[in-house]
Amino acid sequence: MRLVQRHGRVDRIGSPHSEVFLRTFFPDAQLDALLKLESRVRRKLAQAAASVGMEEAPIESGATGGQSFAETREEIEKLHRADASIYEAGGTEGAAQTGEEYRQELRRALARHEQAIRNLPWRAGSGMATGDRAGHIFCATVGERIYLRFVPLESNGEIVGELGTCLRLLECSEETPRVLSPKMALAAYGAWERARQSILDAWTFETDPANLQPKVRKLNRDVAAFLREHPPTDVEQSRLHRCLDAIEAPWSRREENLLRLAWERDFPVVTEKARFLIEEVERIGAEPFRAPDPLPPIEVNEIHLICWMALNPIIDPPRQYY
Repeated sequence: MRLVQRHGRVDRIGSPHSEVFLRTFFPDAQLDALLKLESRVRRKLAQAAASVGMEEAPIESGATGGQSFAETREEIEKLHRADASIYEAGGTEGAAQTGEEYRQELRRALARHEQAIRNLPWRAGSGMATGDRAGHIFCATVGERIYLRFVPLESNGEIVGELGTCLRLLECSEETPRVLSPKMALAAYGAWERARQSILDAWTFETDPANLQPKVRKLNRDVAAFLREHPPTDVEQSRLHRCLDAIEAPWSRREENLLRLAWERDFPVVTEKARFLIEEVERIGAEPFRAPDPLPPIEVNEIHLICWMALNPIIDPPRQYY
């Protein structure tokens, strides 16, 4: 998927180039061993977690990660066989479209059916048969914020609020037939109550300023503690404080890797190392984190339903025996 994203940055709409050539190289001799590495790591983590009485492995679905990884492996092997269909489909099934593709789809729909879309009543719903998950997806609004929630049909199923996942579950075309049974239509009422409570919980979480603080990685915490303990005497306090604010902010993996190289470099004097770290943070271009303002408290009746869709699993046709 990362390869597809990188290629998408080259093969862009509006590019002045009439042709774009994409190339991917694989370590043929080691490919199979590399692909098996993740499953081995997952099994070991699951075993280690079980040995100390942990109910869950340290990574999500640690003991059962093979299935999702098998899909990833299949896509990697498609590339290895020079199968270009992955680029036409936009990557793996779990990430079939980019945000720009969804926006283009919306523009096309507005161009053809803008008046009909704008005249749709609030709380309108429909249904379709797709995928292997039964449930309902709700689109709701609080003020100017839009929320999507997938509520599985089973009462103990986990509600999904991640935008990309919900959009992928909703993928269809104008030719997709409408499928909405009385059972699914009736179940939408209870599912909406669950979705509305999930949205209220997410909003309430952002009303607490403590929940809006950044998650600082251990490396950044260690560097900040070092600078506080060994501040260079020839560095102004305002510059040091700005550097500390920048360090104790969310960093990308690339920036973190650059900081790690600076952190692991040896110096004969600690103040020299501190000065170098400050200069490196400034060179990287890290900026202090500015927490957003907390949201005001709301009541559940301030969450308004825009529309909903019932999802019915695709049932394979019965086999014919002769």
